[in-house]
Amino acid sequence: MSTNISTISTQTSLFISNSSTIATTTTTIIVTPCDTSTHVQLPNGTCISKPDGQILSVNTLHSNTTNSTVIANALSLYISSITNSNTTLNSTYTLTVNEIDTYLSNISNVNLTINTMDSILIAQPVNQGDNVIVLGASFRSGIGGEVINNLNKETITNSYLSTAAIINDQSLKDITSLNILIIDKPTTHENIDNSTNKTLASSVVVVTVQPSGSTSTSRNISLYFQILPEYQPNGSAEYFCSFYDTINSIWNESLCTKPQYNQIFNRYECSCSHFTSFALVWLPKIPLTRYLNAQDIASLIFQSISILCFIVIIIHGLIIRICKPSVSIPARDLLPLISCAVTMILFIFYIALAMTVYTKTSSENQTSCFLSSSVLMFFTYFFLIFMFCVKTSIGYFNYLRFVYLFPPPSYRRLFIMLVISFFISITWVAFAAGFNSNSSFQITQLYPYKLCWFTRRVIYYFLTIPVGLFLLINIFIFIRVSQRIINHVLNATSRHQTYERMKRCVLILLLSCATQGIGWLFGPFLTFANEDTANVLGWFFIIFNGLEGLWMILLYIIIRSQRMDEQKRVVAARELTKSKESKSTSLTHKKSFEEDNEQEDRSITRDTEVKYRNTQKETSRSSDDLRDNSIRNSRVEDNTLTSYC
Repeated sequence: MSTNISTISTQTSLFISNSSTIATTTTTIIVTPCDTSTHVQLPNGTCISKPDGQILSVNTLHSNTTNSTVIANALSLYISSITNSNTTLNSTYTLTVNEIDTYLSNISNVNLTINTMDSILIAQPVNQGDNVIVLGASFRSGIGGEVINNLNKETITNSYLSTAAIINDQSLKDITSLNILIIDKPTTHENIDNSTNKTLASSVVVVTVQPSGSTSTSRNISLYFQILPEYQPNGSAEYFCSFYDTINSIWNESLCTKPQYNQIFNRYECSCSHFTSFALVWLPKIPLTRYLNAQDIASLIFQSISILCFIVIIIHGLIIRICKPSVSIPARDLLPLISCAVTMILFIFYIALAMTVYTKTSSENQTSCFLSSSVLMFFTYFFLIFMFCVKTSIGYFNYLRFVYLFPPPSYRRLFIMLVISFFISITWVAFAAGFNSNSSFQITQLYPYKLCWFTRRVIYYFLTIPVGLFLLINIFIFIRVSQRIINHVLNATSRHQTYERMKRCVLILLLSCATQGIGWLFGPFLTFANEDTANVLGWFFIIFNGLEGLWMILLYIIIRSQRMDEQKRVVAARELTKSKESKSTSLTHKKSFEEDNEQEDRSITRDTEVKYRNTQKETSRSSDDLRDNSIRNSRVEDNTLTSYC
């Protein structure tokens, strides 16, 4: 192909824009079947060498043409010209990644699809009529590409495609036109990142849109990548769903989820929240070691401390019961510690699971859970669900106790709720175990040297949803009980120490459930967050779970103090009763003594009065006798005188 380059450029630019002129105007290009290893085919079927095609396409694009069809054909021709080309041209005829994005975004007001063995380019209105909505495009190596719409979406995504990009329905609301370019073997993108050493592993997807006006709608695009044989890593690799950051000239995975491997279709799947150039890239995977990292050690230490705190509480309670039975805590008052006891059992099984997986994992490539790890995993899962059920039951019991008030809840109701919690946990775990028995569901996997746990694909159904429900219920209970307690504090005329401690006990119980819930909710986010975010969330998970020991100690101290207050009141009441009885006895004796004295005084008075009356009688009698004697003597004298006379 020694023909003058300028002649080829001029004449071919004409047939790109108007293919009807090719038969009469082209004299320097011979129409022959194309050898795809060395030649490319023009839109009119003419074959030219790949270097000539590259020069032609770049010159056309640099001519500042505004014809969208010309731009689209030139882009497609450029991709085909540089794919597997053995000729290296200078930078004058090489498009940068940013230029490819710009030219694709300049295509507008057309409805076209250019499909070759090297790429597919679509530029179509979103709404095609007859309820057909364009959602994206797919490509299959060696076959070509296909437009994805709402009618064939499920069929295409459930096939063995090499690359695909599908935009969420909600993200298309304010979009009139969708432009997508999928480059099967992206030569131009192979060595564009020299900062992070990330290496290309898949085809490249370039997405631009024509918005109708405001762009307030959130963006979401689902991406599907197979690893190309040419880019297959030689050793273990860690994959990232990334976009090309043209400002910093690096592959950047921010605003994209961590790719999930689909074993059925042998591909990685992820999503991003913006539109640009995307690809699957990889870094050499750091070999897993049998050494525990800082988070593993911290988790084991915090959980072990919580277990030791629980054991110390049990030992202290037993010693008090043996040595001082009068001040021992009744079993009924220890009910708030039931949830802590369940949490400690959960920690024990969790540590056993972690240690079993750590010691029995055969290699870092092992992904199937062995029998003992599966058994321990479901025990751990049971006590996890049971812990939240118990905490919620106790929270509801306290809600009835502090908010609903009348009639006051009985401990029998709490016992019934705990039994119901047990059966709910058993049922939930039975469903999980049933699904796990069918290996095709793939709900569990081994994380080498870490855990046997749910896969990232299903963890939301078995962990996030139930934990979220329990957390919402406890948040509601926490708010209602807190309101009641605050109102009581504001309106109380006097402080009642036992009641105050009871309120603190309830608040700590609810805080315990809240911290446990938030901690376990962080788990699913660790699966798709980037490394730095996952590291931060991991520490939150460890700290929130480690707080259980603190809540347990505080609960025991409050319950113990409450018991001591009650004991002091009982002793004070007994002393007051004895004092009252003593005073009553003293008053009784005093009253009896006074009554005896009064009776004696009355007797003496009566005797005196009798004696006085007797004396008066005797005196009266003496006077009468003297009078009688006097009269008698007078009479004798008279008689004597008479007689004498």
